Amino acid sequence: MGQADRGSMKGATDTGKVAARQTDNLAIQVTGVSFSYSPGLEPTLHDIDFELATGVFLALIGPNGGGKTTFLRILLGELEPTTGSVKVFGRAPRELGSLRAKIGYVPQKAHFDLSFPASALDVVLMGAYFETGLIRRVSSAKKRRAEELMARFGIAELATEQIGKLSYGQQQRAFIARALMPSPELLILDEPTVGIDTDGQTLFYDKVATLNRDFGITIVMVSHDVAQVASHISEIACLFHTMHWHSKSELINEEVLEKAHICELDAYLKEHLRHIDEFHRGKGAKT
Repeated sequence: MGQADRGSMKGATDTGKVAARQTDNLAIQVTGVSFSYSPGLEPTLHDIDFELATGVFLALIGPNGGGKTTFLRILLGELEPTTGSVKVFGRAPRELGSLRAKIGYVPQKAHFDLSFPASALDVVLMGAYFETGLIRRVSSAKKRRAEELMARFGIAELATEQIGKLSYGQQQRAFIARALMPSPELLILDEPTVGIDTDGQTLFYDKVATLNRDFGITIVMVSHDVAQVASHISEIACLFHTMHWHSKSELINEEVLEKAHICELDAYLKEHLRHIDEFHRGKGAKT
């Protein structure tokens, strides 16, 4: 079964509203979501609606400062939307309970003290703590799974190396292996290849794509490398305070890639021009 058969989204509109193929088979459902970090501040996110079907590999692009990380934090339940609702696997993120184990997350910058004397294998095994707890000893079966995941991502030989001594790309692969320990159905990656060289990025995207292709894991990945990930992903979405979608069936062609770049640039220019207009209107009010 191909990617499009598992979860391709059709009928994308410029308003960001997407009709998923099967409304009862959604990984994420967002309705009318806006968010502001303070009542007096301009909203970081504004009026976002979309549905993401299971089995989709989504690349989330957009200019820096457009709310991509904020959006991910809302999906994870770390932030509550100011207005609107979010459902992940049919529940509000903060009400997932044990279903939280179905979500794997790798932030742009790992919240981990790299000077801590933990091996790469120790770090991967931390992904089992959701099930085992911090006190119980990790089973031999969990250790075998950790070793298998490290082998899948090409870092098996680094199992005993201190995590802080690995390259950034190797660390990111270890953190993804950690996120995969509970066998999640949804994997969220926030710019996972920042600081990784081109060859490392290619290897990274290849490995991540196999998770979607072979196991049907739904993936939401923030990325600026649209051309490089195009052959792996199911959908591209452009986020800059509001959402713009670009749909595809089997392959993302040059026209869709061009639209993605235009979307990213257009969103930036519109925001820039809005600020210029507000600045001049403000000066006019003072004279």
